[in-house]
Amino acid sequence: MFITLQDYSHTADEFRPYTFIEDPNTGNVVKVFDTENNFQFKTYSLDSEADMALFRTEVQPTLLEWSETIRPFQYRSALASRLSKSMLENVNKDLLKGSLSKEIHVTTYKGNIEGVSYTTNAEVERPEIDTLIANPKGLTTGQTTYPKGGGSALLDYELRQFKENGVEKVRLYSLDDDYYRGRGWQNEPKSESGFDPDLDPEFDSDYEFDVGHDFDYEHDFDFDFEPEGACGGQ
Repeated sequence: MFITLQDYSHTADEFRPYTFIEDPNTGNVVKVFDTENNFQFKTYSLDSEADMALFRTEVQPTLLEWSETIRPFQYRSALASRLSKSMLENVNKDLLKGSLSKEIHVTTYKGNIEGVSYTTNAEVERPEIDTLIANPKGLTTGQTTYPKGGGSALLDYELRQFKENGVEKVRLYSLDDDYYRGRGWQNEPKSESGFDPDLDPEFDSDYEFDVGHDFDYEHDFDFDFEPEGACGGQ
């Protein structure tokens, strides 16, 4: 998936933290925004030993926790869990190979990590977002406890950083194209992008899902909104 940043104008105010409460009269869940607290962002560069030491203590434990399978199985939370494990593996591989031109971006809310991504740094001409993960527990159908919006806020933060560095186009390796297509991302013809998941040796087919279905998708409530998407990832 690709997005052109020339006309991108989203602001952090559009991605405020929110939760849901159940309307006792209708049984529906209602979106409630937190107007007093914002998401906070932090970047860890692979070419910085100090950053990576902090990553090991501040972020890695969360990714390990997210890697644990959540039961009962649900598509979005399961995908986020698997991508959390994949991200840790890819970070370690890149460190061993000396491929240090990547960054780990994190968004937190009230001190808790709610979204993590793995990208090329903002200095490259055409950056790529390898993986974007939201808190798997916050993607479980019907729950109203965990804050929402961390993944969207983190993606907006990254796009604004890229745009400020003069980047014209960003690539996201997405396993949920329909979600991102509805938010301005576009497919690019294979002849132009050169990317074919059936031919790309870096594409791990083990992370492919039937993205059009949530195999046990049953609402605990009657939702009057479109659920937030889970994540993208290579």
